[in-house]
Amino acid sequence: MCDDGLLARVLVDKFGDHLPLNRQADRMTREGFPINENVLCGWVGQGHEQIRLLVRSLRQQVASAGTLLGDDSGFPVQDGKDGKLANGRLWVFSDKAQAFFAFSRTKEGEHPTAVLSELGVSGTRLVVDGGSEYNDAVRSLGLSRGGCWSHLRRYFFNASLQHDDARAGLATIKDLFLIEREIAEASTTERLAARQRRSAPLVDAFFSWVKALVPKVRPGSKLGDAVGYAISQEQRMRLFLAHGDVPLHNNLSELLLRQPIVGRKNWLFAGSEGGAQAAADWFSLIASCRMVKVDPWTYLHDVFGRLQDHPAKWVHELTPLNWRLAVEAGDIVPRSPVGAP
Repeated sequence: MCDDGLLARVLVDKFGDHLPLNRQADRMTREGFPINENVLCGWVGQGHEQIRLLVRSLRQQVASAGTLLGDDSGFPVQDGKDGKLANGRLWVFSDKAQAFFAFSRTKEGEHPTAVLSELGVSGTRLVVDGGSEYNDAVRSLGLSRGGCWSHLRRYFFNASLQHDDARAGLATIKDLFLIEREIAEASTTERLAARQRRSAPLVDAFFSWVKALVPKVRPGSKLGDAVGYAISQEQRMRLFLAHGDVPLHNNLSELLLRQPIVGRKNWLFAGSEGGAQAAADWFSLIASCRMVKVDPWTYLHDVFGRLQDHPAKWVHELTPLNWRLAVEAGDIVPRSPVGAP
């Protein structure tokens, strides 16, 4: 048996700070509290049963936004047959306030489509990289797809190491980012007006310059790849010019995904498909806590004590963002002091 505070500590150590359960068990033994790793596994599983509805509500809140940022990366899983690793995929979607993760066994486009359609996403603006895995979701759910200028910049940066001609494109992209920095605190309406007045001419000039390079570049070269990518993504790259709430890039989703991917160096792979799906749910809560500047342990410690008696139809009140707002309003008095992560 463990109390809510200890359970929260085990979970944050594992899914927030990426300390595998065997290392946690070793640490507890050194501290005079010997406990078997299998017991910790059981606690993690029981904890996940408690937060299933909460994570579902978090997903629905994120999915209801008009603009979503998305990304994905490899997430290997032990297949349970001969001990070999099987491919897996970790997806992340964010509304810039909170985020949720999802797991699938492959990179096929049917997976993001299934996740988003289950949540009722339709007509949303989706900002992602140029990967084809999002094509089906965009087409079948009627999404507007925005491109990532950071990904585009990467192509031209790599090309600039070999081709001086690429540097002019880098300069224009830099100007676009500087404009975004200036208008970051503006209202959506003000931001849209500034983009149409200042950014649109730069985007027009950029793509005119790119198209003029086509007959001059060698296909397969770094510059040829950059030019080809830019032309194929032009309409997606222009979406931010028509909407003040569409970001210039999806860097946030990349940063969110980096946490578990870098942390994976400690634990290497998920032990099972079910474990990977549970990990995605814990990543969702912990990442969202950090986004709303709430300490994940403080949040989980308090929420575990409330979930037992909280009506299921009001579970949305306990998502990280709503919990933080309720604490600030004095409607919730947490069991531990609220601190930044």
